[in-house]
Amino acid sequence: MLAQVATGRPASIPNVTADGAPDRLLAARVLRDEAEREGFTRFGIARAERPPRFERYERWVAAGLHAGMRYLEDTLAERSTPASILTGARSVVCLAAPHAREPWRGPDGARYARYARGSDYHGSLRERAARVVAGARMRLPGAWASRVCVDSTPIAERAFAAAAGLGWIGKNGCLIDPVQGSYLLLAEIVTDLDLPEDAPMAEQCGSCTRCLESCPTGALAAPAVLDASRCIAYWTIEHAGPVPDAVKATLGHHVFGCDVCQEVCPWNAPLAVRAAPNADEPAHEPAPSRKDVLAMGRGAWRRRFGKTAVNRAARRGLQRNAAVSAGVVGDRACLPELRRAAALSEAGLADAARWAADRLDGVPL
Repeated sequence: MLAQVATGRPASIPNVTADGAPDRLLAARVLRDEAEREGFTRFGIARAERPPRFERYERWVAAGLHAGMRYLEDTLAERSTPASILTGARSVVCLAAPHAREPWRGPDGARYARYARGSDYHGSLRERAARVVAGARMRLPGAWASRVCVDSTPIAERAFAAAAGLGWIGKNGCLIDPVQGSYLLLAEIVTDLDLPEDAPMAEQCGSCTRCLESCPTGALAAPAVLDASRCIAYWTIEHAGPVPDAVKATLGHHVFGCDVCQEVCPWNAPLAVRAAPNADEPAHEPAPSRKDVLAMGRGAWRRRFGKTAVNRAARRGLQRNAAVSAGVVGDRACLPELRRAAALSEAGLADAARWAADRLDGVPL
C-alpha cells in the first residue's frame, strides 16, 4: 500500500513462474497500464521472430527502391530478427501515439511534414517508452531484460505493429488505425518476457486507391510499394547534396517531407478520426517561410530546429529545399537570399539557389 501511495501505481504482485519470471498475463497487463499512463493510445504484443512478410522488404531493397538510404541495406540482417537487438528476445511490445493532424505550413505556403512539429519524437517518444519500462519494473517481480526502440533502431516497426494488432499496412505504406488514422508515431519495447501475443487486424483499404493516384510524383509504384527515388520526403529529408533537375520541379511548396498520401486517405478524414485523441503537444509557432529559412544562421537554426525532427535535414539541406521550392512556385521574395546562397561552397544549396534564381529572373548566375 505504501508503494501505491508513493508512486501512484499499484504495488507489485508476487506472481512468478518457475524460472523466476513474472506471470505473462500479469506482465502484459502491467505494461499496458504503464503505456496508457504515458499517453500511448495503442498497445499490442507480437512474437519476437522474423517480421511478417519480411521477404517483401528484402525484395524492395534488392530492387534498389530504397534509393540512397544505404543504412536500410546495411542493417537488413539486423532487421530480420529482434534477437539482434536484444539477446533472448521473445516479445515485441508495440506502442503508438498520435502526432499533430493539422497541416504545418509557413505564411508563404511552405509545407512541412506534420510529424516534425514540436520536439524531436526520437527523444521524447523514447523517454516515454523508457518510463513505461521503469514503471513496469517497479511492479513486476523477477529479472527480465528489455530494449526500447524508436525509428532509428534497426527494427521493422510497422510490420511488428501490424502483427500486434495496432492497425494494418495501408496502400500508402503507413500503419493505419481505424480510429486514429495514420498520423501516428511508433515505439517498441523488445523484451525477453514471454508475453501473450495479440491478433493482427484485417486490412481495410478495400478498393480505395486515392493515395496511389494522388502522390505528386507517382512514388507509390504499387500498393504499399514506395519507390524512394521518386518520393518528395526522401529528397527533402534523406538525400544529401544537389537535387537532380528532374526532381527539383516536382517539389512544389514542400520543404520538409510530404503528407499527401496521408492527407487523401479516408481513414484520416475528420469523421474517421472523430474519436481519436489529440496529439500531446503544446501550441507551436507557425512554420517559417522559405525566405526565413534561407536567411537562417547557425544560431537561429539551433534555436528554431535544433531539437526538432527537422534537424534531420540539417540547416543547409532545408535551405536547399527552400531554394528549390522558391524556384518552383515563383517566390521572388527569396531572390536576395538566393543570390547570396549561390556563391556558397555547399554544393547542394548553391546548385539549388542558382537553379531557382535563374527560373525567377531569367538571368543565369
